[in-house]
Amino acid sequence: MDDAAPEIVGYRRYWQSVTTAIALSCALDSLLLAGFVVVGTISVFVPIAYAAVSLSACAFFYLYTARVAPERLRDSHLTLPMVVASSATELLFVGLAPQMAFYFLMVLFIVFSFGSTSLSIRQSALTWLAVAIAAAVLLYGSRRSSWIPQTSAADHVLVWLCFVATLGRCTLLGAFGRSLRMRLQDRRRELSESVELVNAELQHQAIHDALTGLPNRTQFSDRLAAAVRERRPFAVAVLDLDRFKVINDSLGQGAGDALLKLVAQRLGSTMRSKDAVARAGGDEFLLLLHGVEAREEIAKFAMRWMEVLSDPYRIQGTELHVSPSIGIARYPVDAANGHELLARADEAMYHAKQSGRNMFCFFDSEVTSFSRERLVLESELRQAVAASQLHLHYQPRVEIAGGEVRSVEALLRWQHPTRGWVMPSEFIAIAEDTGLILPIGDWVIREACRQARLWQLEGLPPLRVAVNVSPMQFRQPNFVDGVRKALETNALGAAYLEIELTEATLMINAEKSVAMLEQLSRLGVVVAMDDFGTGYSSMSYLQRFPIDKLKIDISFIRNLSSNPADVSIVGAIISLAHGLLLKVVAEGVETPEQLALLKQMGCDQYQGFLYSAAVAPANVSALLAPSDALSHRTCSKLAGL
Repeated sequence: MDDAAPEIVGYRRYWQSVTTAIALSCALDSLLLAGFVVVGTISVFVPIAYAAVSLSACAFFYLYTARVAPERLRDSHLTLPMVVASSATELLFVGLAPQMAFYFLMVLFIVFSFGSTSLSIRQSALTWLAVAIAAAVLLYGSRRSSWIPQTSAADHVLVWLCFVATLGRCTLLGAFGRSLRMRLQDRRRELSESVELVNAELQHQAIHDALTGLPNRTQFSDRLAAAVRERRPFAVAVLDLDRFKVINDSLGQGAGDALLKLVAQRLGSTMRSKDAVARAGGDEFLLLLHGVEAREEIAKFAMRWMEVLSDPYRIQGTELHVSPSIGIARYPVDAANGHELLARADEAMYHAKQSGRNMFCFFDSEVTSFSRERLVLESELRQAVAASQLHLHYQPRVEIAGGEVRSVEALLRWQHPTRGWVMPSEFIAIAEDTGLILPIGDWVIREACRQARLWQLEGLPPLRVAVNVSPMQFRQPNFVDGVRKALETNALGAAYLEIELTEATLMINAEKSVAMLEQLSRLGVVVAMDDFGTGYSSMSYLQRFPIDKLKIDISFIRNLSSNPADVSIVGAIISLAHGLLLKVVAEGVETPEQLALLKQMGCDQYQGFLYSAAVAPANVSALLAPSDALSHRTCSKLAGL
């Protein structure tokens, strides 16, 4: 009722303003008629009577608008009575002052023209018909009046027809004006509704994720701030998908988007109505749990999230598996405001990734130190790429049958100005998460080719250099072209470059991997499948892959001399590889016992601390000549080389 009151007051003021304007117009007409009195055309009675009648009608309508029920003022109920009253007044004075009939009829035409803009077509037609009849009566009664010089019946009929036609045109003009006005009002209303819809859509987009339809970080922050104001215990979780970039880079952005939509649906199905889930961007989701405090209760939600997300996804005909890493922070235990709470949960999530992924972690002080250390390391890694702090060391591969060294594996090292030598296990994961692995990987291939060619120019026996390639780098459209350019730039034969790809990398999109490997094979590059036995290779694809070597993962070599199961597995891998005409490389060999077993099973090559750790390029030449003393050295004995 309170909202409608201003609108009702506006309608009342509108009609009172219209009535006042008509009254002023009638007063002006009376003054004009008074001018005709002065020149002797009409009697003084005419303007006085005209003013009295017209102003009385205006006064009546003004009082009526002040007292009528307010809801009636919404419609055009007053328009028809006003037109009828004005028409009757003008026709009355046509009869009272026939010598001024033209003046009064002109006013009548104006009344009809403007009045019809607020009347319906039916009302306009009926009013026009009534006025036409009234005019016919006046003409018949005034057939000897001075305002029509001709006095024949035919003249009266012609005058009446002209009057009716002109009045009809005024009525049509008014009806057209009304129709135009209604259309303009409808269009304005449609535009207004469209603007409201656009504004609503813009507002929705401002606080929702366009891909998944979930609330975005902005809306989640508002919900989080509201939860803090309530001062009741709750928990916040940051969920990040493991290995999502590998899937996105391998199958394309379309597959990645489809996966994110399915993940959003599954997460939404686990949330209570009072809780909230949002997409922060990329493969990161935010979750808010109201009314929870105990770790055990929160852990049940986290385990439920991990359970629903671990089910397989069928996308583009491929069955995909993803797992989440989840960090959790509690209010008010871990932080007193929303911003700090999200930061704590984010730190816990990174700790979960560092601890092995596919798990959830609650925030604690150890998480804080790890997360800050990771951010510092990420910043320093970016500087290292630009400052040429990255280097390649080379670990020899030994022919088990003869003891010769015919190839080496290039291993990345970071010479930090204050930390010293930083191992890949400390920064490769960061490089993959930030995308720095692409420029780093390209540099590794170029540098390995340059060094291999440099050794040849120095007179060393030709060495094949093996380079590890990340999944993200392998899926780049220009990867093969980059390899070709690195070989051509350094004038190195393709046979002296070996590309190592993990089993998991090749199986993400096996068909595409086959095509990429065929290009490398035509180029002449040697290809090895790294970490064999730890992934999920299909035997049919293994037969189709144009590869040259299998590398047995170190996890099967570590306990080879003490675990019969590992002996069986390694023996089976070697037999399988030889059956497919592939060479076998064992990595991580550290003891003579391990080497003896590998030799007995027919393994082709080995590398590890038993022969040498990775060394700087200048020290490689000292490792090329085979000798009984050298073949049994350990890493510590080679530390000085």
